[in-house]
Amino acid sequence: MNEPTQIKNPSITLYPFHLRNDGDEGYQQPAKNAEHIWQTLADNVGEKFNFPELKSLRDQLICYQNGQYHPAGEDGNLSDQKLLANRKTLKFESLTLPDNLILNGSISARRIHDTYAADLTFYYNNATIQVADLKQLNPQGCLLPNKIQASIGQTLLLYAEPVGFYDDSAAYGALAEECVRAFVGEGIAPELKLTVAGKLFGSPIFEYDNIPKNCHILVWLQEDPKTLVRATATFNFYWTNLLCARSKILFVYRQAKESYRLGQQIASKLEKLLPKFTQIEAEPNLEDKLTKLKSLLATISSLVFDYAQELRHLQEFSITIDINTDNYEEACGRIKALSIEGDDLRFLQKFGDLSDRKYQSQIQKYLNYLMANQDFFQQTISTIRGMVEIEQAQLSREQAEREHQRDREQIQLYKQKEEEQKDRDETQITQDKESEDKEKKRDRQLENIIFFVGTAIGGGQIFSAAYPLIKDTPIKWQPDSSLPLHPFTATIIWSLLFGLGFGGLILGILLLVRKIFPKP
Repeated sequence: MNEPTQIKNPSITLYPFHLRNDGDEGYQQPAKNAEHIWQTLADNVGEKFNFPELKSLRDQLICYQNGQYHPAGEDGNLSDQKLLANRKTLKFESLTLPDNLILNGSISARRIHDTYAADLTFYYNNATIQVADLKQLNPQGCLLPNKIQASIGQTLLLYAEPVGFYDDSAAYGALAEECVRAFVGEGIAPELKLTVAGKLFGSPIFEYDNIPKNCHILVWLQEDPKTLVRATATFNFYWTNLLCARSKILFVYRQAKESYRLGQQIASKLEKLLPKFTQIEAEPNLEDKLTKLKSLLATISSLVFDYAQELRHLQEFSITIDINTDNYEEACGRIKALSIEGDDLRFLQKFGDLSDRKYQSQIQKYLNYLMANQDFFQQTISTIRGMVEIEQAQLSREQAEREHQRDREQIQLYKQKEEEQKDRDETQITQDKESEDKEKKRDRQLENIIFFVGTAIGGGQIFSAAYPLIKDTPIKWQPDSSLPLHPFTATIIWSLLFGLGFGGLILGILLLVRKIFPKP
């Protein structure tokens, strides 16, 4: 029966890297979730390990005031700044576990350019444990990427001293595999693959990676007793910078793949819109055709703008990878200068080569592909815009012609109405004249009737008045000029004279009144 594998003085160090700045928020302005990393370390990890010092981490950081995130407390002019107030490292008091093991811890916090970085370590001092008990250094998986959720990425470094005799790299490799499985759990371990192995400060180191899940674990097994002595503060500085640059390169590469995917989606939408151009060209109605062309132009222009944004992002990602590859190479060179004879740092150099050979090269391919399509889409916009201008000019001419035609029709209609009004006026004048003539005729007839009726009545009255004179004085029918006129005869004559006089006077008055006050 095999004895359980044991290790001495194990430690686990978490290096989380979280984006502090967000260019979309403004120059050197913090991202919306910039404080997430400190909240997670204090609340989640601090709660799982039950270290009061870790739970109160925010009270120790210069980017907090009265428990509230306040990044103005940082010095924005520094590219590298320690964030713990008045100290470089915050140490945790020893914690006695149920099996009487003493667990210690420490944390340091930095701002590296636009990134928050931490160095959180838990370790057993002067203790021997079974490999299976490494899960105590990761309670409920609280140190794994899905729980820390550092926006840029993270690395876990597991260090231990083997118990027993290990004479070759295969034996160390088997122990490293067993340590990884115990630390992360059997459900996650199969997803981690050994990518490379090397030697640092005289001790073998093994790298396990699952890039899609952003899980990166290094297992460093002591072979040289002086390994930890050589891991000085200077080494830790460059080591953190190297891991930060590595996480940034992978982070940016993931973003580049996402931008390329979005760019392809936009390109697919644009290609599906192009046949509509031919359909619109066949539109017989000029106004409908112009409206549809403008709508198509607006849609395509918006998509091409989004497409250009993804291109710009890819160009920025390419520059960022260049910068961080240089940073990685610089840190790698610094660590190499600290290494000892017999060290094998090819496991570090391998990633630097991969960054140039794969990540940067792939982004350039993404750029070349999208840029080729961009030229085509820009030409399409220019073509549609030209068609819109042509159709707009044609429609403007037709509208101008229609307006001129309407003006001519309005003028013609006005003239026609004017002629009709003139005809109506002339007709009315004629009708008025005829009506006036008829009125005059009726007046004359009425005057004649009145004249004759009046004459008859007057004559009857004269005769009636003179008739009694015949009785009183008989008429002699043999005239005698020497005798005076008979009263009857005289009465008739004077009646006629006065009647004609008064009649003429009345007729003159009537004519004068009609002349002064004519009928309308």
